[in-house]
Amino acid sequence: MQSSASDAVIALHRGVLATLQRRMPPEQNSEPLVELLRALTTALSRGEISLQLHDGAKVPDGIETDGWPRVHREALVASGWLDGDQAVLVLNHNSLSWRRWHGAMQELELELQRRCFQAPIHATNHGATTSRLSNNNDLSPEQQAAVRAIDRYGVVLLSGGPGTGKTSTVLHMLLRAFEKQPKLRARLAAPTGKAARRLQDAIRSNPITATLPCTTLHRLLEARPGGFGRHRRNPLELDLLIVDEMSMVDLELGRALLSALPTHCQLILVGDSAQLPPIGTGAIWQHLQEPNQNRRFKDGAITLTEVYRNRGALAQMSALLRDQGLIPFWSQLSSLPKTSNITVSYSQTRQIPEAVHAALTRHLDHLKEKASALGINAHGQPDQQQAQDLLNILDTLMVLCPRRRGPWGVDAVHQNLLDGSEPQRWPSGLPVLCSENQPELGLANGDLGVMVGEGVQQRALFLCSDPSGESRHALYHPARLRHLEPALALTIHKAQGCEMDKVLLLWPNFDDRQISSLLYTAITRAKQQLLLFADPKALDLGRSARSWHPEDQSNNGDA
Repeated sequence: MQSSASDAVIALHRGVLATLQRRMPPEQNSEPLVELLRALTTALSRGEISLQLHDGAKVPDGIETDGWPRVHREALVASGWLDGDQAVLVLNHNSLSWRRWHGAMQELELELQRRCFQAPIHATNHGATTSRLSNNNDLSPEQQAAVRAIDRYGVVLLSGGPGTGKTSTVLHMLLRAFEKQPKLRARLAAPTGKAARRLQDAIRSNPITATLPCTTLHRLLEARPGGFGRHRRNPLELDLLIVDEMSMVDLELGRALLSALPTHCQLILVGDSAQLPPIGTGAIWQHLQEPNQNRRFKDGAITLTEVYRNRGALAQMSALLRDQGLIPFWSQLSSLPKTSNITVSYSQTRQIPEAVHAALTRHLDHLKEKASALGINAHGQPDQQQAQDLLNILDTLMVLCPRRRGPWGVDAVHQNLLDGSEPQRWPSGLPVLCSENQPELGLANGDLGVMVGEGVQQRALFLCSDPSGESRHALYHPARLRHLEPALALTIHKAQGCEMDKVLLLWPNFDDRQISSLLYTAITRAKQQLLLFADPKALDLGRSARSWHPEDQSNNGDA
């Protein structure tokens, strides 16, 4: 699969090069110019819209000529490809971009900045305080700054790692806004159904926010073939929108969202920039968190740094990985005490580790027992509380893999435990994944469910959402679900927006394009415990890691 992805990137590069040479023959052609275009094309295939050419920039794959990046920068300037209105490339502060994507990102930046400095409709004198805010002694100064920002800024950027209190801060921001404007039309959204429901669960603790609709971005924008039902001519009827898990939002979705917001609507964006970037083109959140971009939002950009959840080594090691990279991470990992909530096992076998097989077998048995006890009424509807209890078991354990295919991949895990890939052969209790949006059923891409029953009685249990954001449990015949797949294991990308009590992470030996954000995202899915199974050779490759999407190994077929 990796070779097919590489072949596709090579073909894309050759096509782009041939087109440029035909339509805009370079004034000076050279091997560094060809290498530079190849590197930029490869970056685009990973969803990255720019390439850094400043002195000291990392050397991309495929660069063989000495003198990077000076020689390649000089070759680019000499080519003439940066000159004139028809130029397809833009060099801005030593950042090389495709003009199309550069312009789109710039438009989004300017629109966010314009909105940022318009007063929200619930705004009051920012020097005023309220009883609710003054009594928030449990909030850190950073969190209080975020709560105050909702009074002054039309756009607020709230960033922070796991356990830093982003969700509780969002709740207090909502309470602040509703205190000023009780009739505020507010909604919450996230890129995936799982992330949206996790956010909704967090705000149910307060009666003021308990009934606020929380849904996926695609459902909010009324996604349909060819575009969205909500746009500039048919905007959302909202005064305040909060979007969580912004690291998963690409440029196309971000532009569609801004287009659908009325001009007065306040926008609160929340995320962790160290997470994996989106699969699509243009990592908005990572771009907005760059210092030169972030400071343009002034006090409307807040980063939470204080960790509140006692996550032990999970917090310590994820912070180390985020701040210092792979080499210090692997070095310190081996010195963790045996009482740590991170356990590491090294193995070079291509077989799924026996400990993983045993843990999943116990997990599946538990799910099967609960599924068999699920009450179903005469209309085929499940008992809502029993259904929720069954789905809650999914949050207790998950196996994560950096890729779908290959040794220690998602497919290998399922082949190890299941008799076949056809749904009719799947056992009751099997976790399953809906991998396509089906709004007519209230399902979103990434929703997790459980198989219930076997044979003609076989159904898939999911928590579904109606257009208003209200949730209910439902049973569907597998034939009604266009794309259903087993989910005893997930790729790390598919697990974004989820949190599980225990994560079993399979980390095989694969090429040196892996990045720390992939490992960071996997670690931060674990709330209580991480069991890491690693091939020792992967540690050496990690020391020369570069930015990439592991799912690119099969041209996005591994996601």
